[in-house]
Amino acid sequence: MGIEYCPVELRHVRYFIAVAEYLNFSKAARQLHIAQPPLSRQIRQLEEDLGVTLFLRNKRSVALTKAGQIFLDEARKLVVQAGHAMEAARHAQKGECGIVRIGIASGLGGVVSKVVFAHRKWLPAIDIECRDVFSSFQNEALRKGEIDIGFLRPPLDQVNLDCELLFEEEFVVVLPRTHHLAKRRFLRLKEIADEPLIIFNRSFSSGLYDKVLGLYSRHGMTPHLTLTHAEAHEEAGAIMVASGKGIFMGVGAIVNRSVSGIELVSIRLNEPEAKIEVYMAWRKNEQSTATFSFLDCARRALRPPASRNIA
Repeated sequence: MGIEYCPVELRHVRYFIAVAEYLNFSKAARQLHIAQPPLSRQIRQLEEDLGVTLFLRNKRSVALTKAGQIFLDEARKLVVQAGHAMEAARHAQKGECGIVRIGIASGLGGVVSKVVFAHRKWLPAIDIECRDVFSSFQNEALRKGEIDIGFLRPPLDQVNLDCELLFEEEFVVVLPRTHHLAKRRFLRLKEIADEPLIIFNRSFSSGLYDKVLGLYSRHGMTPHLTLTHAEAHEEAGAIMVASGKGIFMGVGAIVNRSVSGIELVSIRLNEPEAKIEVYMAWRKNEQSTATFSFLDCARRALRPPASRNIA
């Protein structure tokens, strides 16, 4: 059995509410800025459309019928809901509502949190969903629509993604606080050449992995590698470093900290090429205004000294 369609217009509902509240056609007409005769015709049309009598009228008074009283309660809800719907549409047009899914590479949580906090103040109606995704996996996650914006390090899929440089991170060496080099302000690569190097699986962040080993190669050095599936800012990686199994080379987001009581320090690696780019990336065919609003927010919040698009 089909649903019966009732062609009631929203303006008729608004007219009805005005008359019901004033119980006077003349006063309602003045409040609506229309003449009384057209208002009376609109109310009669509404009653015909509904198939019920809403008002009892005579020359001296206007009163709501039982059906009119019930309709008034629902009419007020309808007008409020219509207002919400229109406001939601306006926000959507401006990119001020919806959901944006963010991928965050290891060590970039501090950067992304700064953007998310600023975005929450500027556009609170947009929901932000953050998830940890290794840099090497973000290209595919963006292509598949699993995330909408990625904060990542190279390599980048320049065929399917638009990317914008945010900044460059400097490399740091992570050591136990008890290490004999732990009090240095910076280190040169030759000073740690003989230290065992704990390194993560290349599939996590191939760009960073290649950069680290490339440093050694350009200096004619071969590191003593210990492969791990964790990084120094994670507890498993921190335990490996703190236990003396080796040092860890990462990027500037890793700071002095204690993990489960294990004291670590990070010291800047003073080599000209010891840095790597950080980008935000999104799909080239992206249509979501909410996504573009977050990108604009990131640009304002981070205020990079220079940014460029990769064609």
